[in-house]
Amino acid sequence: MPLNATYEFFKAEEELAKAKTREQKIFALEEMIRTCPKHKSAENMLSDLKSKLAKLKKTVPKKAGGRITTIPKEGDAQICILGLTQSGKSTLLSKLTNAKPKISSVPYTTTKPEIGTIDYHGVKIQIIEIPSTFESVHMNVAQGSNGIIALYNKKSELEELQKIIAKFRIRAPSIKIQRNTNISTIREDTWNLLGMIKIFTKQPGKPAEKKPLVLWKGANVGDAAKDLHKDFYDFFKFARVWGKSKYPGQVVGLNYKLSDEDTVEIHIKTKSSF
Repeated sequence: MPLNATYEFFKAEEELAKAKTREQKIFALEEMIRTCPKHKSAENMLSDLKSKLAKLKKTVPKKAGGRITTIPKEGDAQICILGLTQSGKSTLLSKLTNAKPKISSVPYTTTKPEIGTIDYHGVKIQIIEIPSTFESVHMNVAQGSNGIIALYNKKSELEELQKIIAKFRIRAPSIKIQRNTNISTIREDTWNLLGMIKIFTKQPGKPAEKKPLVLWKGANVGDAAKDLHKDFYDFFKFARVWGKSKYPGQVVGLNYKLSDEDTVEIHIKTKSSF
């Protein structure tokens, strides 16, 4: 045992002793190496830990292109469902989206990420079910997502799930959903989790487009203009806004802050203006 080891090191050592899966052991060893004292008396310990980690990693099946699962983001946002086995992830995915995952009473039926898409008032949200084995090759998808649905049956499961989220350093915002929660409520909570707004654009004299432009909360007219095309920003003259503006069709500038479901009509300078 290295001298002057930190609490984090001893905690990781405890986690290694309790680890049951390969991925849990790898994570615990990585934590021990990260928190191991770097003085001379700990050199042998550090070398031994690195050797154990290297041997363990050799047993991980290789994916094409490395030890990661890559799922390109499709649509406007990507959210992952995390939950312990038999928490109802596959059932939730099938109810929320167009996906048809295998649903079974047998634990660990899902062995690879399953994908579906929500159409929320024109906004396309990609939903990914992560297997309950919580392998690093799959959890990197959750780490890069826009949000997490933490699905659970009882409080003890939620506590275990929160530990897993912390272990993998998942920083995406999350919502806690208990199994059998109303699907409409989950759809609304999923949208609110993202911190986005829907903006409808229109051309002068024409009705607004049906497909919304999706922006982050706090976005202004300038952000919308850039998202549409750089020329709308570079040659911006003024915009009219319908929705939460002072009055319908209010004339605004680039810095005007937009609200959810606003309609924006951007006017640009003509060649004669230059």
